[in-house]
Amino acid sequence: MSAENDQLSLAKLRQRAGLTQRQLADALGITIKTISAWERGVSEPHLTIPEVKRLMDVLNCTFEELLEATQPRS
Repeated sequence: MSAENDQLSLAKLRQRAGLTQRQLADALGITIKTISAWERGVSEPHLTIPEVKRLMDVLNCTFEELLEATQPRS
């Protein structure tokens, strides 16, 4: 397995939490298009601290995992 496959992604965190894009979008009060764009790397999340906390709670992940999942791919 390559290092790229080992790297966490938002999609992997969402799937690990057992959520669909719709469920995650609804939990955060945003659109599926936004979730999809984040997961495809088309756009980056621009969130307030409370929104980051909510995302971590919904995904049941640590800040470090969320940070790794949102790092640009090289």
